[in-house]
This record gives sequence, C-alpha cells and structure tokens, in this order.
Amino acid sequence: MKRATPARTPYVEVRYSGLLDRPLILRGELEYLGPGRLGKRVDSPYREQTTVADGSATVRRGERAPRTFSLGQAPELEGFLRGFSALLGGDAGALQRDFTLSASGTASNWQLRLKPRDDRLARRVQAIEVDGADGTPRCFRTHEGDGDLAILLVDSLAETKLGVRPGQGELDALCRGVAKR
Repeated sequence: MKRATPARTPYVEVRYSGLLDRPLILRGELEYLGPGRLGKRVDSPYREQTTVADGSATVRRGERAPRTFSLGQAPELEGFLRGFSALLGGDAGALQRDFTLSASGTASNWQLRLKPRDDRLARRVQAIEVDGADGTPRCFRTHEGDGDLAILLVDSLAETKLGVRPGQGELDALCRGVAKR
C-alpha cells in the first residue's frame, strides 16, 4: 500500500455519534505528505482544513483564525495518523510497534484490523479497520471507545451516492466489495 508523496485522494466520511440524530456526512480530500504529515480538507457540509505535522495539528474552519494543538491532546487523531502514515509509508515495523494487527481475506479483497497497544489511545480508539482491494485501501473504520464510529470511504468509493441516513451495514458491504455503488 506504500504511496509516493504527496498522495491525494477524495473521501466521504460518515460519522455515527450518539450525540447526533443522524450520521454526519463529510466530503473532501485527504493528503499524505510523508511520515507523520497529513492533510484533510472538508468541502461539505462546511469548509475546514486540518494539517498534521511535527506532532501538532492545525485546524482552520471557514474564515476563522486557525487553531493549533498538540497531538497529545487528541490521541484518536494521533493514533489514526500513526496507522495511516505507517500503512501509506509501507512501514510494517511501525504498524507492529503501535498496533496489534490481524488480517483476513485475499490479495484481491482484504481487511486489516489495528488495535492500539497504547492504553491511553485504546480508551479513545478501540480499533481501526482497513478494507482494500489489491494494494489499494477502500475504507477506514475508526471504532471509538465511546461507541461512536467513523467510516471513511476513499479513492473510487468517495464518489458513492449516499442517502441522508446511510446504514452501517450498507457501508460495510461497500467497504468489503460485496455491494454495488
């Protein structure tokens, strides 16, 4: 799955939260800039740019002044960053150092499950699941400690037309390549 930098891909993210009546659906672009460096642009339903580098994250929403904070304040972002960077950087050693890994499927349709080794991170992020085909990830699922779930559809799945209330089962089938878009 190693990618040359910079690498960009469109995404659609569906966030299921106990605080919301329906899932929040975000659309935009992800950018991998090398180990420990990511960008995430939200185009819809609001405008936001997040840049992660050098142990900190900077978030700019709309025309507001940017906010910068240490990744130590956001362990779920730090964990996702480490996992995502290790996957796209082809760094199996970093993945094994930070996560307990399990894999299933075949080369043409596979799933990785990453469970954080760090207790502090594990309280916030139970697991990250990555579904893919051949050497390309299709989906990233982040299972949060409070029961919330974020499903990130990337690459060609980012163009999927979703209803107002997409079901988790519907998205799981898409991620695993067993449903039509």
